Amino acid sequence: MALENATILFIPRQAFVDLITDSPALAMGMLADLSRRLRAFTVQIEDLSLKEVPARISGYLLTLARESKNSKGTIPDRVTLPISKAQLANLIGTTPETISRVLKKMTDAGLIQVETKNILIQDLEGLSELSDIGKL
Repeated sequence: MALENATILFIPRQAFVDLITDSPALAMGMLADLSRRLRAFTVQIEDLSLKEVPARISGYLLTLARESKNSKGTIPDRVTLPISKAQLANLIGTTPETISRVLKKMTDAGLIQVETKNILIQDLEGLSELSDIGKL
């Protein structure tokens, strides 16, 4: 099941090889993008295997916030979950029930406030600390 509609483009192998041979800048750009993705997957695997669920959730929220920086480069105090809790649970390797329990504990600790898919970040420093430490 796809998260959103997509269009798939097929490029024959030889045409692709010719394209990157004729355009080294394209090949370098593709290598840079693949390197960034590999690093992101490495971090995700480390998080899944080494961090507790609260750290994984807070890390995800911080990533959403960083990706939503405004033109001045400041991190917003509100993020919107682009996926359902079930999809988030699958992404970080837990259950939707655990997601709900941890979000409630994070709310009780004064780190966030949950309004359906909108999450108000009340304590950015505390959320960062939780992302590193992993225990509520």
